[in-house]
Amino acid sequence: MKAHTLRNSAAALMLTAGAAAAVILPAGMASAKVLVNYPGTSVKVGHTFQVGDWYQEASGGSRWFTTNVYSPTGARIFQEIGYAPSGHWDFWNIRATRTGHYTVMYESRLRSGRDTYTRFTVTAYR
Repeated sequence: MKAHTLRNSAAALMLTAGAAAAVILPAGMASAKVLVNYPGTSVKVGHTFQVGDWYQEASGGSRWFTTNVYSPTGARIFQEIGYAPSGHWDFWNIRATRTGHYTVMYESRLRSGRDTYTRFTVTAYR
């Protein structure tokens, strides 16, 4: 399992490592930590890639999130809106049905009420 961390801290840019990968996000005015699953960079057509989220309870801040996945044509093929669980990961498997670039968009809310976004591209090949 690879995980990225959405970390917003007024102190500095934060680098947080997941199982095998990390992401750097700009500093914000609040502290909140919603971990998001790194879906990888490529997948074979007919196979799945995984999106997901988890809230780190000790970090404080909002647990609210939105996860969207868009097909190579730009159509939204998956959407999950809610509150990230603090006791376990929530995962969803997305099947790549055609070649091209799938876009995974994670959104979470800062204490200030502003939203923060993380985007990944997964390329499906034959």
